[in-house]
Amino acid sequence: MKPRRETYSHLGFCVDLVYLCSTNSLTGVDAAALRRIRRDSADVRTFREPPAARRKWTKLGDEARAEVVARYEAGETSTALAEAYGVAKCTILGILRANSVVVRRQPLTAEQVSEAAKLYKSGLSLSKVAERLEVNQETMRTAILRVGVALREPTRARSPGLE
Repeated sequence: MKPRRETYSHLGFCVDLVYLCSTNSLTGVDAAALRRIRRDSADVRTFREPPAARRKWTKLGDEARAEVVARYEAGETSTALAEAYGVAKCTILGILRANSVVVRRQPLTAEQVSEAAKLYKSGLSLSKVAERLEVNQETMRTAILRVGVALREPTRARSPGLE
């Protein structure tokens, strides 16, 4: 049997009622009194946290999809379009692919490459640098190799007993 929804909203109230009915309580409460208390408390609102804000899903119509394709073909980036339309980048890429648009590669900017090289030289791993810059690891690795950064030997996980 599925519990009634209101049971959860009145949990604190129910705990108080159970205490009143327990043998430790000095007040004697019978079933009729409990039903009356429950009935009278139905219109009393208990404090509850407001529900968490839900993500507002934006669905682009046919006209907006056509605009996305036209703007992308005019040179705008998928990231800029995603921000402009309030959708995820993968939504924009899906629209482009559905319309047979060839998606351009989006190389790292000179600032991103410089930052990646600096972070990698400071001792961070390739994956940590890529994670920090929020870019693809392979794209970042290729870019820092192009600017002359020598890669370190990869660290290997040590097996127990092999020292």
